[in-house]
Amino acid sequence: MKEFLSNVWVKRAVSVFNLVYFAVIALITYATFLYDLEFAEGKEKSFFTVYVAASVVFLGLMIFSRNELITRILSVLMLLVVFLLLLFNMYDWILVIPPMAVALIMFFVAGTNETVKVVMGTIYLLMYVLGLVAYFVFNLLFGGTSQLTELNADMDRNGEVFAIYKTEFPKICELAADDHAISPDGEYRIILYDVQNSDKGGINIVVVPSDDDIELKFFTLKQKGVQKTISNQGLRGVVPDVSWTVDEDGTLDVLYRLSPESELKKTSVRGMPDKQYLEFLGIS
Repeated sequence: MKEFLSNVWVKRAVSVFNLVYFAVIALITYATFLYDLEFAEGKEKSFFTVYVAASVVFLGLMIFSRNELITRILSVLMLLVVFLLLLFNMYDWILVIPPMAVALIMFFVAGTNETVKVVMGTIYLLMYVLGLVAYFVFNLLFGGTSQLTELNADMDRNGEVFAIYKTEFPKICELAADDHAISPDGEYRIILYDVQNSDKGGINIVVVPSDDDIELKFFTLKQKGVQKTISNQGLRGVVPDVSWTVDEDGTLDVLYRLSPESELKKTSVRGMPDKQYLEFLGIS
């Protein structure tokens, strides 16, 4: 067994196999750049268990093959991928911490040339510090202080927002149901957002694509960066009436009434804006 594990070709094969972990982390990073990752109900702990276990296993495999060329290359590249993963999923530590731990340990443990470690370590240190500072500055300048909470059947029953809409929760569930919120052609969905800010807050009515989401075992990748605001004048605590209608010429419109006393209005969903790729910086 000892001879088998010390065989150079075994270590090289393990080194190649390590590419699987790097590819998965890179795919998660790319996916969370384009989509919002939302865990399926009750699946978060299961995902975390599998995620951590896989990270520990591959960390062991990388340490075992630490002197092989591919592992040494991965030990340098992992910190770059994890940095991007951190930017796209700030505060979502369940995604960031396991690969970050693997990347940090392997950067120091791998048999990479010491000069390369010093140069790349300095670059990464500057990149993490300056990158995170830039991230917070952009969010401060463009993100504002508003906090949006989607009004739907999955609202936190113990949260402040639910307490505000508790009496109208049945109406919220009705408006958020697929048969009501999704457009007749199945391409769009109406979403109501509670807006909490330094003023008195409000309700936004927005339209987003409904058929671009990707459902996986543990989570759903929801399209982000593409939405059209129908109204941002709703009163906080007053759930508007909203529905779809199709004009005689085939134009798809949203009908809405912000309060029982207000007039019925209509807005077309024609001309949806382009995808905003810098949404993670607070730019919308």
